[in-house]
Amino acid sequence: MIGLGCSRPVERDPNALVVMLPRDAEQLDPRFVGDPYGLRVSRLIFASLVTIDPRTLEVIPDLAESVEAVSATKFEVRLREGLRFSDGSALDARDVVATFEGVVDPSLRSRYAQNYRRISEMQVPDPRTIVFILREPHATFLTDLELPIVRRQDAFRRIATPEVPLPIGAGPYRLVERKPGLLELRANPHWHRGAPKFPSLRMVVIRDDNTRALRMLAGQGDLAVGSIPPLLLPLFEQDAQFETRSAPGISTIYLGFQTTSSKLRDVRVRRAIGYAIDRDLLVQAKYQGLARVTDSWIPHGHWAELAAKPPRAFDPDRARALLDKAGVLDPPGPEPRMRLVLRTTSERFRQSVARAIAAMLDEVGVEVDVRPSEAATLIADLNRGRFEMTLLQVPEVIEPNVLSWFFDSSRIPGPRSEGANRWRYRNPELDSLFELGRSTVERAGRRAAYERVQRILSRDVPVLPLWQPNTVAVVRRGSQFDVPRDGRFGTLAF
Repeated sequence: MIGLGCSRPVERDPNALVVMLPRDAEQLDPRFVGDPYGLRVSRLIFASLVTIDPRTLEVIPDLAESVEAVSATKFEVRLREGLRFSDGSALDARDVVATFEGVVDPSLRSRYAQNYRRISEMQVPDPRTIVFILREPHATFLTDLELPIVRRQDAFRRIATPEVPLPIGAGPYRLVERKPGLLELRANPHWHRGAPKFPSLRMVVIRDDNTRALRMLAGQGDLAVGSIPPLLLPLFEQDAQFETRSAPGISTIYLGFQTTSSKLRDVRVRRAIGYAIDRDLLVQAKYQGLARVTDSWIPHGHWAELAAKPPRAFDPDRARALLDKAGVLDPPGPEPRMRLVLRTTSERFRQSVARAIAAMLDEVGVEVDVRPSEAATLIADLNRGRFEMTLLQVPEVIEPNVLSWFFDSSRIPGPRSEGANRWRYRNPELDSLFELGRSTVERAGRRAAYERVQRILSRDVPVLPLWQPNTVAVVRRGSQFDVPRDGRFGTLAF
């Protein structure tokens, strides 16, 4: 199946690079986007003051010519000269100010409003300069400047809607058609970097992994980034039309634990599960070796990586000993073994990994029932605490303070709080370290704070990081495409 029910292949445009997607972009307004493909596509349509280099993961100027930290609470941004949106209208400091004012306006209800309420004032000395004054020091503000800029007439309304179907941005491409399962993009003639690599992009959604691979092999696609399962990659390695390219990824596959569950409250049980899983074997068997075993969500090579600590070893005897000390191998009552439910998505490949993990846990005396669900149902249940274990993937961690969204005590999801601390994990020391990392501007101090964060998480195991898959692209041979570490589509343009 293509897209949302199409039964026939979409006709090829010989001048367009056809990009295969496993899911549709749910939202393209960058102030509301929360799905991974909405994020990736919207960043082709819109541009920001700064962006993340897809190869080094460092912050680099985009619409900004320069960004200067005048003090811990004052940042001066100088725009490039002659900036324009894709409709030809000028982009200047007024659009930047309107974008940042709009994102915090209560009537707009942007999902990112809280991030920008720390701005107390914006000054505009001239049309190319914006001075941001913060209420207090905030080390992550530089990455917060990645907020895509919209036209000032769009700043206080939703775009990419039925009323405004083709949003105007300043990115490398402009959206010319959108319908279920298909996005058409053309080069933005006013993009500040010049002409992007490819004059047009056609993004086609094919939800089934096998169908997506077969359509690629049949010549109906040119590029698939992170959307061909590792077990299907040999098909392309044997085909002269294609080649596979990869780069170290920044997403992490992990097991999450409901730490308030009676079965998993004891940290010895969670540690035992970590020792019972042969991660190296799973990386070889399931990922063809295209992943890196890890004990952290911080990507390999990142400035905050805890590089000196080797990953937890596979040690089933130690796992059994820990389970025995926790009293779960021979519990009183009629149940002879510990039984857990492992929740995961309905994606076939993810289910196969979950079942392999269940088989390994069975070897140490833990019986695991794998139960797949649609992603929306799964996340809703996790947010309500209706789970014991879950196998998930955190898509990217570039700014390490994002860990607070998943582990700070204030981020347990509920009627009065937002966050992704679905594990119900509470640690006052960790909360203090997140605040230290947020408010410390100097990188060495931040690194020390986040190294301590990683050690605490490794000790308490509210989640068990497993591995960081490479970003793998299947590319039509001869295409000028560099694989981005972040899995986004920025290297389609430059």
